[in-house]
Amino acid sequence: MKATKYSQNLPISEIRQSPFHFRKETANEKIDDLAASIKEIGLIHAISVVEDPAGGYELINGHRRLLAHKRGKLDTVRANIYKYAPDELADERKRQQAVVRFLLAANSAEPLIPVERARYYAEAMDKFDWEPADIARVHHVTVESVMDDLLFLNLTEETLDLVQAHMDSFSIETLRLLAESSSPSARKAWAMTPGEQIDVATAIALQKDKRLVESPRALKAHIEEIVKNRRANVKAKNKRLGGNGDDPVKSLFRLVEAVQKAAEPLTKADLSGIKEINPADKGDVYSKLLQLADTLIKFADGPVMQLKAKGLPNGKAQAKLPLTVTASTRGKTRSKTAERAAV
Repeated sequence: MKATKYSQNLPISEIRQSPFHFRKETANEKIDDLAASIKEIGLIHAISVVEDPAGGYELINGHRRLLAHKRGKLDTVRANIYKYAPDELADERKRQQAVVRFLLAANSAEPLIPVERARYYAEAMDKFDWEPADIARVHHVTVESVMDDLLFLNLTEETLDLVQAHMDSFSIETLRLLAESSSPSARKAWAMTPGEQIDVATAIALQKDKRLVESPRALKAHIEEIVKNRRANVKAKNKRLGGNGDDPVKSLFRLVEAVQKAAEPLTKADLSGIKEINPADKGDVYSKLLQLADTLIKFADGPVMQLKAKGLPNGKAQAKLPLTVTASTRGKTRSKTAERAAV
């Protein structure tokens, strides 16, 4: 791609925006001020366009300047005109790559913010089927730096928009910590959810807590606490019967049946092979069985008896249930436990 004409006044209607421009986050910042400046003193730096094989021109540098012209309702804009090389004209992929290279070079004087680079890299990889190594080779950067920038895409679009609107509140270190804490690859179970991302980003953007803005350590601790509380709540919910979406009554029956099944080999065990047993061992086995029985009775008399029976008001469920084990049984079990020493 080579320049053919300089400082030509072109009709704005003949210029279309390149799909590869970078500054999607900062394109609208102070655009009214720029429009007023251009109307008052003119355009200092011409935009750059390339002749489109299909007609008209494709903008390759100066998106904010063109937008300011449109905002100021100007009909023409001063532009430097480029033309594709023959091999680029013959291959659409080469044309696209030429535009991308030009855009990155043109923006090198005003470095892109990391989020802008990340979105550009992702777009180039998608459109050209590039790998991070291709990005690094074409733009003379390291693969590690490309991967570092791509890390920011772990943040949701809503979070990125919030960051862009309050860039003064976010340092690069803060952004990186947010992105790392949202990465599903590093610590999947501890990654922030989209909702947690936006909550933390909002707290930083609105500076609700100065520590989160000023101290990466405080921010990291805050994020870990949020995720820890969420995991604890999920764990507590899953402990409740039906916490995983199952019928809680069916879950209760499955647990009871599992205990019955586990106890069956014990209750059917043939102890005739034991000719003698140490008194302490006998007492220990006896005590453990009674403790187990007592635990089950407590569960039956407590959580189970407190369940509200259908059609009955609270407090009357026990009287209506056909129970064979009652509180008196529990009392006998406890008294037997006390007699263990005499066994």
